[in-house]
Amino acid sequence: MAGTPIPAPFPATDEQSLQALQSAVGVLAAKWSVVVLAQLGEGTHRFNELLRQIDGVSRRMLSATLRQLERDGIVERHVYARVPARVEYELSPIGEHLLVALGPLAGWGLEHQQDLNDARTKAEEITARSQSTPRIV
Repeated sequence: MAGTPIPAPFPATDEQSLQALQSAVGVLAAKWSVVVLAQLGEGTHRFNELLRQIDGVSRRMLSATLRQLERDGIVERHVYARVPARVEYELSPIGEHLLVALGPLAGWGLEHQQDLNDARTKAEEITARSQSTPRIV
């Protein structure tokens, strides 16, 4: 996009800042993490509610994602002693801060969605052409 001003480069190049960034990106790297964060950003949910609301996620993957986010302190799990037991999930305060921090990234994604699609289409065409071209040995 020629007319879009480019922001200043990422300012933190010291080792500690880069490790912190890598850690934050690691939290989001799991396929379902961002979707789970978005759902929990709307409020507290039970496991089966999340399972119904997140299209395509398996029970196993949702469970693993929630455990990972809980381990990282992003999600809080509340168990209520009842028969049957009631378990609810909600964002922790740092999870809420993470969701706010993702806002600008979502804006970037919306702004550059067509650019990304165009680049991917071009790369697929090049790959298809190179696979159909006979090799000279």
